[in-house]
Amino acid sequence: MASHPRSLGETLLRFYRLTHKRLLTAAEELTPEQFTWSAGPSLHSIAWQLWHAARWDDVFASYFHKALARDPRSQVWERGSLADQWSLASGAMGRRDTGTEMSDEAAEEIRFPDQKEVIGYARLAFAYAEDGIALIPEDQLLAAPPVDPDGDTKFDNALIYLEHLSRHLGMIESIRGLQGLVGSSNR
Repeated sequence: MASHPRSLGETLLRFYRLTHKRLLTAAEELTPEQFTWSAGPSLHSIAWQLWHAARWDDVFASYFHKALARDPRSQVWERGSLADQWSLASGAMGRRDTGTEMSDEAAEEIRFPDQKEVIGYARLAFAYAEDGIALIPEDQLLAAPPVDPDGDTKFDNALIYLEHLSRHLGMIESIRGLQGLVGSSNR
């Protein structure tokens, strides 16, 4: 059977979907106690790792939706007023309320809602990111937006965020290993 090579955009979307699936599966297989367990002040819980990965995908996705003027919706986080629903203080969760640059102490103090709610948010944010990536026309993937201070292309930025997801998947795998569970999420 003859097959056609995937485009750059199709390949990018394929690996986002795979990484999202692995993150969600690794979190869904846990008990609520395992999901919220912290290995110490600098190795935050799986709940925090998943939330943080989803928050940045949400921010990333809203940029593409707005920049490509296809769907100028705001982030899933904002549309659902999740900070309020989850009783989290907006403006106190690091840069762009994503957990980045939060102190370890502040990150450890976050009390997330039910595991299903956090996973549900991640699922929606990940789908929003996948939709945003799919919006990028192939001929624009290698174009650098004039506002990017580093001259990064849309493809560069997508890879930066994909690498970020992979780093947090690795953290989740490590935490699972510390809990005596199978760490690898290669399913």
